[in-house]
This record gives sequence, structure tokens and C-alpha cells, in this order.
Amino acid sequence: MQTFWSHCCREYFYDSELLMFCILIVASFQISFWTLNAALIYLDTHKTRFDKYRIQSNKPKVSLQPELVSKIRKSIVKYTITASLFTPILYLLLNIKGRVDMRGPTPPITTIIWQTLLFIFTEDTLFYWGHYLLHHKSLYKFHKEHHTYQQPIGIVAVLSDPLESLIQIQSAVWIAAALLPHKHIFTLMVWIIIRVHQTVYAHGGYNIPYVHMKHYIPSLFLGCKPHDYHHRVGKYNYGSFFSFWDKVMGTYKEPDTE
Repeated sequence: MQTFWSHCCREYFYDSELLMFCILIVASFQISFWTLNAALIYLDTHKTRFDKYRIQSNKPKVSLQPELVSKIRKSIVKYTITASLFTPILYLLLNIKGRVDMRGPTPPITTIIWQTLLFIFTEDTLFYWGHYLLHHKSLYKFHKEHHTYQQPIGIVAVLSDPLESLIQIQSAVWIAAALLPHKHIFTLMVWIIIRVHQTVYAHGGYNIPYVHMKHYIPSLFLGCKPHDYHHRVGKYNYGSFFSFWDKVMGTYKEPDTE
């Protein structure tokens, strides 16, 4: 029996699993990234009821000034080029240890959950240590661009050196999937959307309740205020999803304690 994914591959992607993988992965990133940032840009350019949730409320809102727009445009161009080159290679890497299922039925919800949790925990650990090392004076030159703005907004999440993006960020995101024998394209799309939500929200500049797990389990998750503080002072709070490694290594700093 033909599955939805098999039908899509044959009808819309010229029966090419590689083409289907590249388009769906890039589209998952782009659609989620720009949807979330469209909402944040609106908040940054209008007076709304959400202003009371601004983290650095003692400062004027960050406007889309020509300098910022120029930096974002250049970063997006670099990302597009990097993604165009990296995504086909990623497909090959994910199929070395196991295989990416591009045509089979959508996995059970239990499979999607445990695999996504595996991706999250692995990414958080690798991201912490990579991020921590990038703040060492000998490596900071590769990370400096990301710290251009001490008052971050969601869209600056893409500000990064291509080398940093490939070696530190992408490796942390994909290594668990690469080692997993069997993974479905739908699970990988879910993972990308979750990861994009996390990084955009962390840079968003708003501590809006209910939209992040930090609101429900504050002792476990890092959230946006600690990462905003990281940008403001240039140190502390190196984690991605969780505060675990920061607390273990003594690099956690709660902004409200200042």
C-alpha cells in the first residue's frame, strides 16, 4: 500500500529521495524561522500588550535599522549557501550508519517522542560544550559575530560564522540522528521545528509565559532570560535547552539575582 510520503516523493519530487529530503529540511527551517520572527518583528515595531514581557525593558526597542538589516541579509545569504551545500551532504551522512525513511508510513507518536527527546538531550550536551569552548579567547573570533548585539531579537539567531554554524551548531543538531539506525523524515522535520522555536525564542527578547517549557519546569529548562543575559554580559548560561550543564559547571547565572 502506497504511503503519503511515497506518494509525495513520486508526485512532487521526481521520485528523488535526496531532493525530497533537502527541500523538506530546508523548508522546515525557513517556514518555522520566519513565522516566529514575523511575530517577534511585529512586537518590536509596534506597541502591544506584550511589551510588559520585554526582558530589557529599560532600553528602547531594537528597530530594524539599516546596519542590522544589512547584517541579517548577509547572514541569510551565507546560511542559504551553506545550507545548499550542507544539506545534500547531511543526507548522505544520515544514511551511513542507518537510513532516513523517506517513503514509509509516519512513525507512531511514541517513536517520534523518544527519538526527538534523544535529539534534544544530545544536542543540549554537545551545544553546551561547543558554546563554552567558543568563548575561550583562542576561539572567540569564530563566535564574535553572534554577539554583535547585547540586546538580541529573534532574527539575530542566524548571526554566526559559517564555520561555527557547521562545526558547532549543525554537528550538535544532527549527530544523534546520524547514529540512529532508523529515522523518518517526519521526525527530523519535527526536530528542526522544535530546535528553531528554541533558538528564536531564546533570542527573542520577550519572556512570554506559557510558550516555553521554562514556564512549567523552571528548574530544568534554560529559557530566554538566561540566554538574553548571556548576550548582555558575554558569559554564563551556555546551554541550549536545559540549565543542567551550566549548573554542574558553575556557569549558570539567573538574571534576577543581579
